[in-house]
Amino acid sequence: MTDSAFTVAEYRRRVANVQDAMAAADLDVLLAHSMASVCYLTGLESFAVHKYWLAAVPRSGDPILLVQGFESLNASIGCWITDVVTYDLQADHVTATAELLSDRGFDGGRIGIELGPLTSLTPHDYVRLGELLPRASFTDAAPLISRVRAVKSAAEIDYMRQAAALSSVGMQAAIDTVAAGKTDNEVAAVAYGTMIAGGSEYFCYQPIVTVGRRSGIPHSTFQRVEIKPGDAVFMELGACIRRYSSPIMRTVFVGRPPDQVRRMIDACIASVDKLIEHIRPGIVAGDLARQAETQLATVIEKVIWHGSYCYSVGLGFPPTWADCPEINVTVDSEKVLQAGMVFHCSTSLRDPGRCGTTCSETVAVTETGCEVLTSLPREVIVL
Repeated sequence: MTDSAFTVAEYRRRVANVQDAMAAADLDVLLAHSMASVCYLTGLESFAVHKYWLAAVPRSGDPILLVQGFESLNASIGCWITDVVTYDLQADHVTATAELLSDRGFDGGRIGIELGPLTSLTPHDYVRLGELLPRASFTDAAPLISRVRAVKSAAEIDYMRQAAALSSVGMQAAIDTVAAGKTDNEVAAVAYGTMIAGGSEYFCYQPIVTVGRRSGIPHSTFQRVEIKPGDAVFMELGACIRRYSSPIMRTVFVGRPPDQVRRMIDACIASVDKLIEHIRPGIVAGDLARQAETQLATVIEKVIWHGSYCYSVGLGFPPTWADCPEINVTVDSEKVLQAGMVFHCSTSLRDPGRCGTTCSETVAVTETGCEVLTSLPREVIVL
């Protein structure tokens, strides 16, 4: 194994945790189909997330990797397991999966499958796999893997510290570039170049830079728009180290913001401050969200707010750095925070077609509270 992100002991610990959860769910084998989960369990990386990937985890023993022969060379770079099964480039991957499971004696067992929009197993594939293995029973095991991935090791958090340092440097470079007459593309290019030159890998999300009235439109980004006096510049960046991302969000104002907009950005900052003040192991996510919600009372009825104060981040591939969708800090969540969880703590308020404001940090839950991994002042930035 060369260029491995972690030790073999680290990977074995992850697999053992998954196998403990499998035993509790009475599963004979678990099929991980997302590139992120395959990487988490085996160390294999590829930007070809559109391909079919499978890490099969038995109740005991090491995982089995099933990949196209063309893609199997990636296993020689960072993959720790030796049981690699391949199939021809033009062969049918569902048939190859059914044959693997039959050959290993799982064709009549309880099979957990990682289902969801980010996996390489399509609904059509899932139906066909059931037809090819009529004696097997299937269940959705995505939450099982997600719960294990949600709690990071010290080594994982160290990569996230490195990514956070690059995200922060990239954001500062972007802030320094913002000026009337510049374009959103110019700001994004500086942020991108700074993070890549500093050592970041390719991103899960490309840099988000949206200007003026477009900043009030969720998930708009750079499109050759000139920055003008009076504009807000809404930015979200996330550098990546060994596939671990640490996002940060900031807003820059070109000129003094109007009173309503100033209340919006003040509320964003105060909400994130309140989150950081109260994050600790043992706190219920809903209670944490209600603490942050108190800071939005003066503006919430007049703006768009998606209602999620924090979400879990960690190992990821495009199109997202979010790693555990059910670990989400909202007012109705009953999830309990644990040491080792890492969150993107963000508040973004948008007045559609007029202005958007935001502030965020990447924060790790420690044994006694939390550690803010990103490192820029949380303040109103006016040029």
